[in-house]
Amino acid sequence: MWTKLQLKTIFVSTLVALFVVGSWLNLCGVWIEFPLMVDRLPEKWALPATMGLVSNLANIGVIIIALIRRLSRGGVTYEIPVNICILTTGTIVLIVLAFVWHKTTEINGSLHSSYLMGFSLTLALVDCTSSVTFLPFLDRYEPIYMNAYFIGEALSNLLPALLGIAQGVGKTSCIDDGNGTLIQYDTPPRFSVQTYFLALSVIMLGSLLSFVTLCVIRMGRKQEKNSIDSSQTKDDRPAVELNAIEKTPTNLESVELEDPLESETRMTRKEFWISEHGIHLFLCFWTSILIIGATPSIQSYSLYPYSIEVYHHTLIACQFAYPLMSLLCVFVPKLPPRYLYVLTVIGTGLFGYTFLAAKLSPCSPLVDYFIGKLVISISWFLKYCVLFFIRILVGNYFRHTSGHRGLFWFGFLTQIGSLIGAVIIYLFTEHLKLFKQREVCLSYSC
Repeated sequence: MWTKLQLKTIFVSTLVALFVVGSWLNLCGVWIEFPLMVDRLPEKWALPATMGLVSNLANIGVIIIALIRRLSRGGVTYEIPVNICILTTGTIVLIVLAFVWHKTTEINGSLHSSYLMGFSLTLALVDCTSSVTFLPFLDRYEPIYMNAYFIGEALSNLLPALLGIAQGVGKTSCIDDGNGTLIQYDTPPRFSVQTYFLALSVIMLGSLLSFVTLCVIRMGRKQEKNSIDSSQTKDDRPAVELNAIEKTPTNLESVELEDPLESETRMTRKEFWISEHGIHLFLCFWTSILIIGATPSIQSYSLYPYSIEVYHHTLIACQFAYPLMSLLCVFVPKLPPRYLYVLTVIGTGLFGYTFLAAKLSPCSPLVDYFIGKLVISISWFLKYCVLFFIRILVGNYFRHTSGHRGLFWFGFLTQIGSLIGAVIIYLFTEHLKLFKQREVCLSYSC
């Protein structure tokens, strides 16, 4: 039989996991629905590039929270009201988005998905802000509950993916319109985009209720245990918090460590960037450009030519990459630098292939063959795995060697890199017209 303490731990851990599910669930859900949206909205295949740019503008929320913390010097307890606002806004916006995502407005004579972009910006704003408010709130709790945090964070990626698997994507076929012209006909999925968003809103509501329950019952907090127990568990916390770095790069509550960067301030700029610290900062910046900024923005041009099924299922598979790499880093928390460099070359090569597939659309490599579909899907999944693995390892490196200052620069370069990647792909798509859409019912001599 379980003891009262064990039952309390399970209960609080469940609440924490459900609360943290709301961190990235809604924005992940929007991205997963793109295969069903791109053909129905005026931006067509350029939609992900526009969305990538819009979602990166949401980093203003992180800057605002950082300013609050800086100016208040920790004197303002903002996490509870901000978290309630984040979860409430996420729930309401998903409900509204379910009914208006397909609506358009005319701007300068052209139709635009203003409702989708506007509400997605709101979702991105609350999700990015949750990165720097959820963990500080959990600092009130015993370190054992940090494991539940990572479970909830993984579920925030996995639940939208599992819901997407249940939804399906339907099938695309070509039918004769009666005049000898083939037109595209899409078989509907098992349930609509509207139902999908409403299902996500129910999960977000559960996350909000779990957070309110945690605030009310106050179980599992540090003051409940005596100082002896606290001292015995305190040393466990940094090791557990390591894996939070990817989603919380600007966490300012981290433990201050001796900062080797201080000893390198006398280096010249060239000497610094060829040092181990400089190279790790570059890896953070480079991987942010590729996997956070550029990759989501090219998804339609890279995957859709191979079929809507490949597009849909590959996006869902990629949602499993981050949780899997976080689990791997529990067993492999660090690697020698030379292995990191090799992985970076591999990840860059995989990105290069997926970018080439987008550039060559509508005649992407082996587009009409099963092997081509298999290669592009595997390339996308491995790209996510390799580049996320590098990012977590680089974050762990700065956590151990530079503490607060290292994590600050990790977070700063993550935001700058992802913004640069999104802007570049947006310019390639909207202004240089580098990518071309493949029409399903046209014949191509590839």
